[in-house]
Amino acid sequence: MPVTLLLCEGVPNGPDIVLLGKLLAGKCEIKAMGGKYGMGDRVMARQEVLGEGSVAGLLDRDFINPWQPPQYIPKPWTISGGHHRLGWYWERKEIENYLLDPLLIEKLFNGIIDMDEYIKILNHARDTIANYQAARIALSANRLRFSPLPSSFGSKRGSDKHLFPDALDINSCQAGIEQTIQAYDGSQTISLEQVLKTFTEVLPECQPGGGRYDNFLCGFAGKDLLWAMDGWIKSKGWQGAFALREKIVKSIRQSSDDISQWLPELAALKQMILS
Repeated sequence: MPVTLLLCEGVPNGPDIVLLGKLLAGKCEIKAMGGKYGMGDRVMARQEVLGEGSVAGLLDRDFINPWQPPQYIPKPWTISGGHHRLGWYWERKEIENYLLDPLLIEKLFNGIIDMDEYIKILNHARDTIANYQAARIALSANRLRFSPLPSSFGSKRGSDKHLFPDALDINSCQAGIEQTIQAYDGSQTISLEQVLKTFTEVLPECQPGGGRYDNFLCGFAGKDLLWAMDGWIKSKGWQGAFALREKIVKSIRQSSDDISQWLPELAALKQMILS
């Protein structure tokens, strides 16, 4: 049964709703609902009125732990032992992971961005944030259910106030983990030793040869990749990381293409929603 109402994260006119609006081309009503917390209740409330098959939600995947290689399809979001469908998770960490994909960038900026240079810069961003991704994964993996323990740290960047540290070496990431836990009101329930142990365990996965590293557009955080590219983005005449994101979103909105043909995950999601 086709979904007629899709709830997603983000804000009106934000990246999520623009991408989904272009993907579904008016075949499904889409509503941005802010953050993911409480999304399940919102989906179920509407399903009670409109029917389970008519309403679905779409959430960010967040950090995958334990690591699972990508299959290029959205992941089911279910409850009650899999018997009640709420919707899907993006396979990749967040919407920026799709916006930065070279396949999408080439479609939108052919002749404007040198793709060899872009891929080199994107790979450099991957290398730059690798240790920090392990730290974020460790914090996320040890967060208690319903706990507000942050999974990021550093200075607030841009209008989104995205946290991103100045130093990204292993020692700085370990210090960031410790400071995050110390600042957390419920720190007595979170073991610093366990978080650091997880950090050490996942670090090789985030470094060359590791599964997350090799599939960084799925396993790393797209917003962090974007900020690691900030200097290069400014050198190209944009005002910074999120200015490029807005340019990508605007270009998607203006494109006349069927964007489901750009990435396998987009084609798979469109089929799942409309069938």
